[in-house]
Amino acid sequence: MKKASRGSFGKNRYFSLKWSFFLYLPVCAAISFAGMFGIGMGTNYLQDWYRAKYTYVDGGDGTKLEIYIDADGVTHEVYSTKITFVDQTHQNVYFLISNAQVILIPLWVFFSIGLCGAVFYGRELKKPISILRNASKRISENDLDFEIWYEKKNELGDLCAAFEEMRSALYENNREMWRSLEERKRLNSAFSHDLRTPLTVLKGYTDYLEKYVPEGRIGREKMLSVISSMSGQVSRLERYAATMNSIQKLEDIAPEPCEIPAEELKENLETAGSIICGSHGGREFSLDFRCGKQTLFVDAGLIVRVYENLVSNAARYAEARVTAVCTVYEDMLSLSVSDDGRGFSPEALKQGTKPFFRGEKDSSEHFGLGLYICRVICGKCGGSLTLSNIGGGNVTAEFSLKK
Repeated sequence: MKKASRGSFGKNRYFSLKWSFFLYLPVCAAISFAGMFGIGMGTNYLQDWYRAKYTYVDGGDGTKLEIYIDADGVTHEVYSTKITFVDQTHQNVYFLISNAQVILIPLWVFFSIGLCGAVFYGRELKKPISILRNASKRISENDLDFEIWYEKKNELGDLCAAFEEMRSALYENNREMWRSLEERKRLNSAFSHDLRTPLTVLKGYTDYLEKYVPEGRIGREKMLSVISSMSGQVSRLERYAATMNSIQKLEDIAPEPCEIPAEELKENLETAGSIICGSHGGREFSLDFRCGKQTLFVDAGLIVRVYENLVSNAARYAEARVTAVCTVYEDMLSLSVSDDGRGFSPEALKQGTKPFFRGEKDSSEHFGLGLYICRVICGKCGGSLTLSNIGGGNVTAEFSLKK
């Protein structure tokens, strides 16, 4: 993190613009008064010197000066006679010198104000305005990969911080939108790819029937076999379409957390886990529920949906037992499901949560979308999904409990 350096008036650089402006005022006044005093003293001295050099006394022997300056710089005046300049030009110059203060003093005041204003702008306004202008330009060009930072903690510093929050939010939103679009592209591509197999099979059977049915070369048993196979492929397409439809609806999921007794959630998890494991060859199931709270603020429906997916996957790969552990931290709920099977392959650990990833050879019944759906739901609930091998395969889903 960058640190603020010394400011314009000492070590503290956290003056507001208002107080910074007030601090510049006495400086401006001091410069103005010093200049006015210098102009006054200078023009008075020049006036006396000019009168001593270019005037003489009208009358007498014409040699006695009315004014003179001695060697010590002291001016002596004798007002015994009338002042007369040697010619009209010198008299005009003396007039200008006598009235120079009337012009120079206002000019100096304006100059002092302008100088202090320029210094104030250069030290307090120029940099943040430039930062905000450049940031606005880059944001308008949809270039969000940068940082807005200004070291002073005044009003413009707060404005820069607000711009940074806006840029960061836009950046994250764009990243999420880009990720969603890329995910959608991959889904559509995988969907098109996986449709080819059943469609190819159906097309083959259709060509076969078109060729041999008119000739009467297909027996009743063969006909029923072909129809059964075609029916199976149609059922597979229906399940596939239903699965894809549920994925499309994932984008519209909005968690609706509410207060739920912890004991009620525990009972729901135990019941669901026992039923699912029982339907997979009577797998043994156990749940370890670790919660020190009476109530939880969660979307129980989404948690149970993820949980059922994880238990179902674990039951398919388990040798005999599935174990679930639900742990509630201060602001997080962790749901870990493991089996006593062979565990995840190295490739599955990396790719398992991606859509349409299938590690098993026979994937006719499973489309490789379960863990992907769980990952999306966890993300929408402020959590995450991770895979590991602990004993067997282990999947941990986390959900935020923040209100």
